[in-house]
Amino acid sequence: YDKDDEMVTGEWRKDGAKWFYLDEDGDMLMDSWVDDEYYVGADGAMLVNQWAKTASEDAVDDPDEDGDHWFYFGSKGKKVTNDKKKINGKTYFFNEDGEMIDGWYDSGNGIYYLGGEDEGGRAENQWLWLECPDEDDDTDDGDWDHSDCTTCDDEGWYWFGSDGKMFQDASKKKRVNGKDYYFNAHGQMLYEWINTKANNQLDGIDREETDEERASKSEANYYGGDAASQAQAEQKENSQTVDAMRYANQVEDGSRTNGWYEIEGSEDAYSDGDTDWYYFDDGEAQKADITKPRDQVMAHGIAAKDGDKNVYRARIKCEGKYFCFNEVGQMQTGLQMVQGAIYYFDGNGYMKTGKVADIEEEDNDLYNYYFTTKSGGNGKGINGEKDGYLYWNGKRLEADDDYRFYYVNGDLYLVNNKGKLQKSNKKYDLEAWDAENVYVEISKNSYVVTGIAVDKDGYLSDSKGDLKKLSWNGEDEDGNADGSLSIYEMMAEDHISIPYISIYDNVLSSAYVGIDKDGDPVLVSDYTGKFFDETDDVWAELFPGRK
Repeated sequence: YDKDDEMVTGEWRKDGAKWFYLDEDGDMLMDSWVDDEYYVGADGAMLVNQWAKTASEDAVDDPDEDGDHWFYFGSKGKKVTNDKKKINGKTYFFNEDGEMIDGWYDSGNGIYYLGGEDEGGRAENQWLWLECPDEDDDTDDGDWDHSDCTTCDDEGWYWFGSDGKMFQDASKKKRVNGKDYYFNAHGQMLYEWINTKANNQLDGIDREETDEERASKSEANYYGGDAASQAQAEQKENSQTVDAMRYANQVEDGSRTNGWYEIEGSEDAYSDGDTDWYYFDDGEAQKADITKPRDQVMAHGIAAKDGDKNVYRARIKCEGKYFCFNEVGQMQTGLQMVQGAIYYFDGNGYMKTGKVADIEEEDNDLYNYYFTTKSGGNGKGINGEKDGYLYWNGKRLEADDDYRFYYVNGDLYLVNNKGKLQKSNKKYDLEAWDAENVYVEISKNSYVVTGIAVDKDGYLSDSKGDLKKLSWNGEDEDGNADGSLSIYEMMAEDHISIPYISIYDNVLSSAYVGIDKDGDPVLVSDYTGKFFDETDDVWAELFPGRK
């Protein structure tokens, strides 16, 4: 009652430090709304700087209302509406009815995550593993459209900065706690292979074709009219795609990678399906550069082939040691040609130097090799004589049983079945000559063969006979017949062996030197057994029927 002893109704009355509300019957309200702005608790006191979970006054009798919500009442007891407010160190958002907003929220100036139904605080400076937003998260509170979030996983990691805003810039990386991460346009952290060509997105999102579908497409005219041109064009596209690819750790971490990873290749680069070793520097795969001629495997102008594709290799130092990679970043092992030299990389990918025994070539035979240990040429297969043995691109040249001639770097040599160079002027049993006890003259100052004995009819003799000197085609420098033996003719008859290495499904051999119709020497391909006749401007068979 008031001082006039009248019953107080429909008014607030203060008792001590608290306010109470008396209804129209003069009864104190409890657990009730007052004017849809204030709330009194179980003791009837107005809530001040307090939370309450309840249904709004207008929603009590509304069957479409989805239940209780959290409300916050400020220092004057009035509920907070259509605003954000920091409470006990956390920032909360409230809609126009004063209901605390939870879950995904687009303020129009940023996207936030406001916790679960009974949490509500804005996420700040933290990672959260959350379900991808769907149409249920699209409300009138913002303009965030999730309908095109087809490039997201159902769940993923999201980063919220110090202002609570979700990071969603797909054009760059984001450094968090000293590590770099990539995100798509919807703010979901990307992992493993990431395509950064346009906006960042997961590998395989835009790939619509299988390898078989791509190979069978009728695009020959576009690629140049033949299967090889098409394969090489696709190979170039794949390598360019790898330029835009980055690799991040698995979804549990997601930070951009450094170092070695044994993983499946990229779908977008059509290198998936096989597991290989890759080396990443800030997420970028180390690889041969298809745009640089130095990384294409060439010999005397002829490109090595892998099926219809060209072969690209690069030797790259990783963590202090050299390894070999192809144009999509896959580590390579075994014999490899890099910038015109032969190297060997063991089963773990390490480049080897010095003597290496029993290296298997692609013809499935085993051979002995030697690779330089000197700085500058470190790892290259040596050419010529080393410790009394003959090598070509690192391969030790040997006879099968007795003795054999090899033509290396413009000189003729004689080796035994251990690869040991011969230096004595005497008779030898020569393989592939159909003759025994052939007298061979060898230079006193080197291992170079300077003459072979023949009889007066030009055939090999069992005795010393007449010693014939050697020249390319039996002529002197002026083109006159000088009676010397023709190295060219002996090569054609397989009396002189030409070094070779079986690699990349081809036979890499030393350069043949043929004679054109004018008697001039011409260079011959390492791979095809053909030479380019500059006079006729055509490729021609050097030795028809030769294997």
